[in-house]
Amino acid sequence: MKIKKLFCLLVTVIISTSAFAGNVLAYYDGSNAAYYHSEPKVQIGSFTYLLKDYAQYGSVKIQYSATVLDIPNVQKVEIPKKITYNGTEFTVTDIDLSYGSYEVMYNNIEEFILPETIYNISNLFGFTNLKKINLPKNTMLGRSNTDYLIYSDDLEKGFYDLEHNRYLEYCPNLKLSVDPNNPYYYYKNNLLLSKDGKKVFMSFNNSTNITFSNGIEEILNYGGIGFKHIENVKLPDTLKYLGGTWSSVKQITLPKGLEKIGGYAFKKAKLTNIIIPDSVKEIGFKAFAGSNLKSVEFGKNLTTIGQRAFSNCKKLKSITIPKSVKKIDERAFSDCKILNKVKINSNNVNIVFDAFSNCKKLRSVTINGVKKISLSTFENCKKLSKVTIKNKKKAPKIAKNSFKNTNKGIKFVVKNKKVAKSLKRKLKGSGVRNAKILVGKKVVYQNING
Repeated sequence: MKIKKLFCLLVTVIISTSAFAGNVLAYYDGSNAAYYHSEPKVQIGSFTYLLKDYAQYGSVKIQYSATVLDIPNVQKVEIPKKITYNGTEFTVTDIDLSYGSYEVMYNNIEEFILPETIYNISNLFGFTNLKKINLPKNTMLGRSNTDYLIYSDDLEKGFYDLEHNRYLEYCPNLKLSVDPNNPYYYYKNNLLLSKDGKKVFMSFNNSTNITFSNGIEEILNYGGIGFKHIENVKLPDTLKYLGGTWSSVKQITLPKGLEKIGGYAFKKAKLTNIIIPDSVKEIGFKAFAGSNLKSVEFGKNLTTIGQRAFSNCKKLKSITIPKSVKKIDERAFSDCKILNKVKINSNNVNIVFDAFSNCKKLRSVTINGVKKISLSTFENCKKLSKVTIKNKKKAPKIAKNSFKNTNKGIKFVVKNKKVAKSLKRKLKGSGVRNAKILVGKKVVYQNING
């Protein structure tokens, strides 16, 4: 009897699992995605392919397609339209040249010839001597389809995740061209742009100067030579998103309509001063990390300072965070070696862990009305001596080790005794040593160890 029940239970589990898998496949199949049912990896001649039973790109359905995984490192490479394996003909539709590895260098290749059957290219970089390539009419630069799924909506837009991919990087001699019938891109003034001219995907500009025409709304982060060598830049008034890597720029005027500064935009830049326009709402991951910034003026509508956005800015001395900011993300200002004064005017900000950690010369912090100081926020701020908290009713939540390895005898200055009492309780586990709590200039609690 027990064996029979166990068998029935096992069958139920198998049926349920199969039904779940079927539902997943049905959800991703058809007009919204392509699902590859089998993936044999084969070598034909000097090329390696991934074979697929079925693929779909927008409204185009292709049975038996192949992804190019590896190519010969020769002067001229021509990708075939069709290949035959075990009697079955496959259409070559995709190129993914870093399959199974982070980066493959093809330093002998000077020319790439692509058939019009190529719909998607991912991870096309490392061609240090590449001089000539034409993007066919169907080709989009997008995410690898060896992850089983390709979303047709993104294919139709033609810029799937290009912001964070490194296409045709390290190709200083490349003269790119694009089929005029390509619905995604066009090439002008050494820039690869979206068909409507609103997005810049890549730069092949060898000059130290660049001027962008009005109408451009987004400058994305990677691709081609990029912007690392640019010293003088004029940005368009229409710009809403600024990516790129502007490490050689010493000064820049950001347009008044700009909404976001993208990740890595000014990482390790020579830039010494920056004024963030009021229109900017978000500063991205490592946007100014390791730069030469001495001063930053934030705009009035900024809401998010991203992860490591200003980390390791060794010349930054003081900052004032505006009232509008809702989130200071992980390690946003960590390792700023001479940062000595921080003023946070927002009364509803989320300070994520390690936000100011390892700022070893930080002495003074003023917080307008923060609700929580997260894990290790001020850890290793060895000279921190004064924290002013302007909360009116109760102290913020203080996470474990928020003040670990800080100066002995930190003075916490609060509004009233009610806040002082709650602060004393919340400093437990914070890492403070012999701290004092003052209301105005009067000490109400002392020798607090957290």
